Amino acid sequence: MMACNAQRRAVLGALILFLSACGTGKRKGVQIASQHHLAPIRITKISHRAGSQELMLQSLSLIGTPYRYGGSTRDNGFDCSGMVQYVYQQALQVRLPRTARDIAAVSAPIRTRDLQVGDLVFFNTSGQTYSHMGLYIGNGEFIHAPSSNGVIRTARLDQPYFSQRFTGARTLFAR
Repeated sequence: MMACNAQRRAVLGALILFLSACGTGKRKGVQIASQHHLAPIRITKISHRAGSQELMLQSLSLIGTPYRYGGSTRDNGFDCSGMVQYVYQQALQVRLPRTARDIAAVSAPIRTRDLQVGDLVFFNTSGQTYSHMGLYIGNGEFIHAPSSNGVIRTARLDQPYFSQRFTGARTLFAR
């Protein structure tokens, strides 16, 4: 009986680790090569202030949408990078790469104290610098698609789990 419980815990732990690797470039056991030649994206056609309002409205409308590994649609659910990709496309008609790592590659680093609504926050949740991401919504909060509890929701950057795993802030807006 105890061996069975230990096996269940091991399988559950492996499953949690697998699901926490949001948008890292692996899909259904196949490694997708990172596109190292991605061009930087700088949004200039709309001000950061106006763009952030559109991004905020679009992202908040997704709260409660189910998490789905590899997901990128409202109907099927989202993973972290799929949610950010969808929000930028719907709100600003800006096409982003698919993975958190590639979105980080096309965005520009900024200081945490310079975060504005619509900027991006990144976390190391599975041993990779850009294994999880979210959209900053102000007042120390961000919206993301976590694998745990299974729905898009908000969180605080100063929560111990996220503050210990925070790897940086980035923006797509020209500054």
